[in-house]
Amino acid sequence: MLRNYKNILLIAGFAGLSACGKYLDRPAPDQAVGKGQLTDADIPLLLKGAYYSMPGTWPPQSYPMTDIYSDDVISIQGGNPTQFNPQAYESCNPSPTDGFGIGRGYSAAYAAIGNSNFIIALIGNRTTPPLQQPLGEALTIRANAYLTLADVHGGVVLTTTLETDINQIRKPKSTEQEVMDAAEKDLQTAIPLLQNFSNAKTVSKQAAQLLLARLYLQRGKYPQAKELAEAVIGSGTRSLSTAGFSGIFRYNSAEKEMIWTMAEGPLQNAYDRYGLYTFYSPGAPFRGTGTGLTWLDETLVNSYEAADVRRKIIRKQRNNATGQEVNYLLKYSGDTLQPSSAAYAVYPLLRVSEAYLIAAEAAARQGSVDVTHYNTLRAARNASTKTAGDFAGAAAFLVEIENERRREFVGEGRRWQDMKRFGKALPFLVSKGQNKTRLYFPFTTTELLRNNKLVQNEGY
Repeated sequence: MLRNYKNILLIAGFAGLSACGKYLDRPAPDQAVGKGQLTDADIPLLLKGAYYSMPGTWPPQSYPMTDIYSDDVISIQGGNPTQFNPQAYESCNPSPTDGFGIGRGYSAAYAAIGNSNFIIALIGNRTTPPLQQPLGEALTIRANAYLTLADVHGGVVLTTTLETDINQIRKPKSTEQEVMDAAEKDLQTAIPLLQNFSNAKTVSKQAAQLLLARLYLQRGKYPQAKELAEAVIGSGTRSLSTAGFSGIFRYNSAEKEMIWTMAEGPLQNAYDRYGLYTFYSPGAPFRGTGTGLTWLDETLVNSYEAADVRRKIIRKQRNNATGQEVNYLLKYSGDTLQPSSAAYAVYPLLRVSEAYLIAAEAAARQGSVDVTHYNTLRAARNASTKTAGDFAGAAAFLVEIENERRREFVGEGRRWQDMKRFGKALPFLVSKGQNKTRLYFPFTTTELLRNNKLVQNEGY
C-alpha cells in the first residue's frame, strides 16, 4: 500500500476498510501519515483529495441508481448482480451484492467524509481568515456526502472525527434523523465561513446555502428553506440561462447556472464515450457508444411544452432491442454539447434553478400560491407562465411544482428524494410489487462483513 499521502491525494475514511491481504480488519491505506505530520501548507492538497474522492469511480453512482429507481428513467439493461445491474433498480429490488453500484457510491461518500474529517481535525478551532474558506469547504463536502448516504440508505454510520481504533470505526449506524442533524449543523457552521461564488468546482457560500435549503425543505422547515433559497437568488452570483439549456452542462460553460459540480477528467477515453453519456444516450445510429437500453418515461417527456428549450435535449429514436420509439436523455452527451478538446464529464450537484423551485415549494407548503419564482424559471426555459388564479390552491400548485422539478432535474439524481417528499414513492413501489422496505437501498454484503456492528436495512 502507498504510504505517502502526497502521492495519493486521498486520506483514509471509514469506507477505507478493505481487503489488503490478510489485514481485512485494518483501515486502508494504513495510518503511516498522521495528523501531526501535516501543516497548514498541506490543506490545499487535502482539499483537492476531498473533491477528487467525491465522484468515486466511473460513473458517479448516485445519478443512475436513484433515477432508474424512480419513475423518471426506464432501463432494460442487465448485468452481473455484483457489477451494477440496472434492471434490479428498475424493479426497485437492488442486490446487497452490488459492489459496483451501491458499493462504489457508498465508498465514494465515505472517502469524501474521511478526507473532510482530516481537514476539519487539522484546522480544529482556529478561525483565522486563511483557514475559514477551507474549513467551510470541508464541512460542506462532508454534509453533502452524508445527505447522499441518508437519501439512499436512511441511517448510516456517523463519524465526524479521525478514528484509528478499529473498535471505534466499527460501530452501529445512527438514525437517519441523527445523520441529517449532523449535516445541518455542518452547513450552518460552514455558511459564515465561506466566500461568495467564484467557480463551480469548489464550494461557495451559495452552495452551502442551497444545500441547506434543500435539507430544510426535506425536513419540513419551510420558512428557513425559503429564506436561504431567496438569499441564493438575491446574491446575484449565479443566474438562469437565457441562451437555451444544453450549454449549461458543458465543461467550462459560459452559462451561469451551475453552483457546484463534480467534473471527471481528463477522461481516459474519447470524450464522447465516457461517463453518464454512455449510459443515458441512444445507440447507433447516434454517434458514440451508448447501449440504447435506458430512456425517459413517456409521461415526463409529454409534459414539456413544444417550445420548452429543455425538450431539445431529448431525442426520440428506435430502440433496437424492443423495436419501440423511445426518448433518450442527451443532457450528458458530450459529442453533441461540447468540442472534443473539452475532455471532461460534468455532473451537476447544485444549480441555481433549484433555488427558484425550493422558494416556490416552501411558500406553497405554507399555503401560499406565489408563482413569481416559478414563472421566472419557466420564462427562462421558454415555457408558458401562470397566474395564481390558474391553480385551485396551494395543493394544486404543489402538483405543478413537482412536475416542474421532474422536467428541470431529470437525470440529476433528485427524483427519488422528490418522490418521497411528495408522497409518490410508496405507491410507486407497490406498483412494482415492492413495499416500504424498498424506500432505502441495502448495505452491501462486503460492508456488513467489514463492520459486524452494522445492521442490514429491513427487508434485505
